[in-house]
Amino acid sequence: MGWQRRMGAAAGPLGASGEASSGEPVTVELWISGAWVDITAYTMVRDDSGSIRITRGMRDEGSQTEHATAALQLRNTDGRFSPRNPSGPYFGLIGRNTPLRISVPDGMGGKSYRLWGEVSDWAQGWDTSGNDVWTDVEVSGIIRRLAQGPAPERSVIYSAITDPLLPQVVAYWPCEDPAESTQLASALVSGSPMRWSGTPTLASYDGFKASDPLPDLSLATLSGGVARYDDPTSTQVRFLASFPADGLSNGKVLCAIDQFDYSPGSAQFWELYYTTDTKSLTLSQHDSVGSELGVALPHTLDVRGRQLYVSIEFSENGTSLTRAVRLTDVNSGVTYSATDTAFLTQVSRVTRVQFGPASRSVVGLGGTQYLPGVAIGHVTVETAVTATNALGVRLNPIGERAGRRVQRLCGEEAIPVDWIGDLDDTVAMGAQGRSNPLALMRECVEADGGMLYESTAVLGLGYRTRGSLYGQDPALVLDYAAYNLAAVPVPVEDDQRVQNKVTITVNGVSATYEETEGALSTALPPAGVGAYGTDVTLNLSSTDTVVLRDQAAWRVHLGTVDEARHPQISVNLAHPSFVANPALRRAALALRQGDRVQIQNPPAWLPPQAIDQLILGVEGTISHFQHRLVFTCAPASPYTVGVLDSPDARLDTPGSELTAAVSSSATALTVAPSAGESTLWTTDPAGAPWDIQVGGEVLTVTEVQFVVQDGFDRTQTSGWGTAESGQTWTTTGGSATDYYVEGV
Repeated sequence: MGWQRRMGAAAGPLGASGEASSGEPVTVELWISGAWVDITAYTMVRDDSGSIRITRGMRDEGSQTEHATAALQLRNTDGRFSPRNPSGPYFGLIGRNTPLRISVPDGMGGKSYRLWGEVSDWAQGWDTSGNDVWTDVEVSGIIRRLAQGPAPERSVIYSAITDPLLPQVVAYWPCEDPAESTQLASALVSGSPMRWSGTPTLASYDGFKASDPLPDLSLATLSGGVARYDDPTSTQVRFLASFPADGLSNGKVLCAIDQFDYSPGSAQFWELYYTTDTKSLTLSQHDSVGSELGVALPHTLDVRGRQLYVSIEFSENGTSLTRAVRLTDVNSGVTYSATDTAFLTQVSRVTRVQFGPASRSVVGLGGTQYLPGVAIGHVTVETAVTATNALGVRLNPIGERAGRRVQRLCGEEAIPVDWIGDLDDTVAMGAQGRSNPLALMRECVEADGGMLYESTAVLGLGYRTRGSLYGQDPALVLDYAAYNLAAVPVPVEDDQRVQNKVTITVNGVSATYEETEGALSTALPPAGVGAYGTDVTLNLSSTDTVVLRDQAAWRVHLGTVDEARHPQISVNLAHPSFVANPALRRAALALRQGDRVQIQNPPAWLPPQAIDQLILGVEGTISHFQHRLVFTCAPASPYTVGVLDSPDARLDTPGSELTAAVSSSATALTVAPSAGESTLWTTDPAGAPWDIQVGGEVLTVTEVQFVVQDGFDRTQTSGWGTAESGQTWTTTGGSATDYYVEGV
């Protein structure tokens, strides 16, 4: 199981200090003047019953991860914890969202962090005498701040190009301007707008899901001037282009690039135009009067009906010029390239870029102006040639894995990120909408079925994949009989989490899965419980009904767990059973969201098998004398999944029944396939042992033998004789001579 971290070793409040524990029951540290300051001496000192209460994770089985919280009181007689007290030693150094962390000894000389958060409230308090002055501090995990963050102002691809804006970008026109605009604004402070002739239909094409709507150039030509810059040795012009299914008329100029005329007769402009013969694009090179210089560079990719990211590249190589036209299919991610070398020419600074102009070539096809059915956007002019995949998945986030999107979003927001599991083994997401980063992450969590969590090793987030929850070994094993529990694990038998009919909708396409058989099926009582339905809308890359039905079936699987729930499991780390067993205490402190915990030897009035749960969240209370942990839990059984062909995998039979009643002391059972079934149990000794459940009791099978076993490898007349397992065959009907065995 993978557990990795990005920026976990970062300096300052982002990463763990690596300091040794003081040995005190709790350590509270505040980030002041670029360093962690131990303020433990000011905590839990107003009275002997002072405590620190911490919550993390999910509050219940059906919720999402909420921001962690901590509540504590600080002695404030000198005013140091009054942010606006000018005489206080921390004046100007503390305030809203000052980082704070809380730890306890981990039992190995280090710290076990219980919370990394930010102070969201400094509530002042005092008595009338002025002798008792305190501050009630509320600490919140990073999710609180992220939940209040704004949605991004611009599109995914705009952010990809501008954050960070590379120094080689000398012009950028996003072309995402609203319909009422009178020009297309430059994204650069020093850039000039792109203007048009004719009538473009602005903000009309929404086929590029990483972009806001772009202009259609059916009746318009675009032209953008480029501010003066030093002559480069390379030029790169890139843009998005959507082509109509029928293509264009012969010679239509998609893009024209003008450069400074450095020498009479030299290359002054290039035209990238459409040809009906190849149904592709061709690059030609011209002098100031339109004469073609050298040979044209043809591409062979059929561009009809495609969404492309077009890259036109020129690089000086001695006295020659390396030219390239690279067409990246936005939907498939495949790049198709055509390259050549033009001799006795060089690049100078670009002065203008046009889309849809009439051809200025004095020879050739002479294409007319405008580009019917073509949309253009995100035009950049650069002084260096970069990789065509420089924008990464942000060129088209559709198909991005949920775990990788969480990782990317955290990176874009400079949020340290942990993860547990394989991020590539998560579901493929749909387009990235215009929501704040936390909402986008939660969209991934809902689609994949994993867990978002706040890291306890860094002021950041983490993601636990659904796959990492499968087939875990217990991270903590408690013994009810050994008094490991601080409160009885009360079972809950209700219908709060039942869902036996789920409909999943993606981009308007829906599929439903319904459980029609079993104790929690949609059948009316007593055969089932009746219909408990829910509709869920997900952001997935696929609208295939098989994919949607699988999503629905998983949710029904979680909602039809036919066992009692144990919403809370409580322990007290100050109990003698933990004090005497440091390993048990360390295991409890090390529990992560999604880890598996078991309670063995439950009381006789509960089912005999171990109580098996997953940790969803935790509430901790730390005082001078105790450290209580109350875990919020959900059944672990849905995540006990088999993997075909794995060494530990077993397939159950369709059904087996006892042939006769047995006593509580029986050590052998006789079973037969249920009515209408014929599948037998394995007799391979290598398959044993395994557990079975009979009438609510859990039994361990150590060996399986056939009741009757006979290979009929003997010779016998007037009957079948004696079976290899010792029983004598009897016959019914006919005469004795009708029955015989001729073994081979």
